[in-house]
Amino acid sequence: MGKTTQCRKLARWLSTRCITVGDVLAKTPYVRYIPELDTYEVVDLQNSRALVYMAVAPGDVVDTHAVELSPDPEVVVVLRKAPDVLYRELAERGWPSKKILDNVWAEMLDVVYIKAVERWGEVVQIDVTRRTPEETFEVLKLCVGEKRCSSDEVDWLGYAEKTGFLDFIERLSR
Repeated sequence: MGKTTQCRKLARWLSTRCITVGDVLAKTPYVRYIPELDTYEVVDLQNSRALVYMAVAPGDVVDTHAVELSPDPEVVVVLRKAPDVLYRELAERGWPSKKILDNVWAEMLDVVYIKAVERWGEVVQIDVTRRTPEETFEVLKLCVGEKRCSSDEVDWLGYAEKTGFLDFIERLSR
């Protein structure tokens, strides 16, 4: 269970909406579909951002990894997962190899987390690797509902180096 499912559960719990940025932009001229990656690429940042801003109301829960498209939230939470576990899960879903590698490298290099910190300063990261979806949801409820946030320590690059996963992913990336 990933970020979209958590977004939907959190929105139901808060009696609001879960806005998935990818869904907002999917059929617009502001994005281009890349079939070999089964993903969309933003080609018009300004209009994409304007459309997302119009779709999001105060109190909505926003589901995105595209930090630059999101309106300023009350709380920013980045869900994190160990890169070897992420790799296995995405491969099991049948994702294209390049898309898996892009996502795993982004996770190891803290791309979304760093962008969020640069934009908003205070960002909570939750390591979901060993948490059940229910445990993750309980942490989200505490953080968003009661403003009792606790950020997990995450060093996926160091972890990947220690476990040998970094060598593996570097070989695959060549």
